Amino acid sequence: MATLPRITVAMPTRERADVLEKALATVTAQDYDALEIVVSDNCSSDRTREVVAAARDPRIRYVNTGRRLSMTGNYEFALSHVQPGWVTILGDDDGLMPGALHKLAALAGQTSAQAIRSRVCKYSWPSATGAPWGRLTVPLDRGHEIREARPWLERVLAGSQGYAELPILYNGGFVTTDLVERMKGGTGVVYRSPIPDVYSAVAICSLVDRYAFSHDPLVISGTSKHSTGAAHFARDARAAAGSPAQLFHSEESIPFHAALPREPDGGYPMSVQALVYESYLQTAFLRGEPARARHAEQLAVVLAVGGKNHDLVEAWARRFALAHGLDFARGVAAASRIKRLRRVQRLPAQLRSALDHCDLGSPELPLRDVFEATIAAAAVRATIPGPVARLSRAAARLIDQRRAGRTA
Repeated sequence: MATLPRITVAMPTRERADVLEKALATVTAQDYDALEIVVSDNCSSDRTREVVAAARDPRIRYVNTGRRLSMTGNYEFALSHVQPGWVTILGDDDGLMPGALHKLAALAGQTSAQAIRSRVCKYSWPSATGAPWGRLTVPLDRGHEIREARPWLERVLAGSQGYAELPILYNGGFVTTDLVERMKGGTGVVYRSPIPDVYSAVAICSLVDRYAFSHDPLVISGTSKHSTGAAHFARDARAAAGSPAQLFHSEESIPFHAALPREPDGGYPMSVQALVYESYLQTAFLRGEPARARHAEQLAVVLAVGGKNHDLVEAWARRFALAHGLDFARGVAAASRIKRLRRVQRLPAQLRSALDHCDLGSPELPLRDVFEATIAAAAVRATIPGPVARLSRAAARLIDQRRAGRTA
């Protein structure tokens, strides 16, 4: 029998014992002996240490930063305690799907990839829904594919794909520790951007030729009242005193790239595409090239991709254009062309998504935390067939109906 690869699940956390308990339970529930769980406590003052101790799992290693670090600093600290093998970073309100690590080990053996990305289930905690129950979306597709890294990165830079389709050192992304060392590029640190998840995606694509993409979700990505990303893009939550977004911005330890202006409140742009471009500029050294400015192109893509805060994105784009002497009107015209192309390019994926997911969460099935959500998601995927099988069965039913009609 082949030896199972060592897999480390690093869980950076701070003051989130309420969600950490259930997120950690999804990891300790993994029936995988070659597992180490590194809980990196960013000097919490709540029950974090007690929650970890109560798990009573010898695979857990608790480490404490000893002083408050930025989010990126805590990620870096967590990775410094990882042993050779495979590693992922799991958010403290997220969860691993049952059997996820055995599936990862099998896929690593089949593909010899250094980076594996999986599709994710999405779960909103009750604290995010405002209801006594959470909401869960489960993708139903199966299988995996091998993707060429640089072309996929170019698709993301062109705005035809989101960065979540790239390999990543975060929820649903697993990489070898050899690749983590290569990400340092001789600098001694993994991260060169204050946005660690986006940066890792661009950095990995800058270093590997290909990666494996699993359509079977290995992770549930959770959104709770603690979620920094959700708060960053929600203007009310972002403006609230003491919000996760404000805390994140105030503790910056790595300078945001100077080519991209900040928001008037000192925060980062409310455009995901702008964050991707910032990481692209920061990772130029990994590609062995000078930081090639693609300002005019990215102005158009930022405007085309937009987002729910379109007015704020447009205002930022105007400041970006002014800072670099770009023709804003030309950027708007180019954005219109990109929008038309995106609609055509993304239609197959949108149709597939409409056929290939299941939504759960109600008073009858309350899904009160991410651990319950992983169990429900696994049950759904075990009982509902994939899209090809569903379409085949639908076709068979139609044929039977036609035949019955002709013989009646």
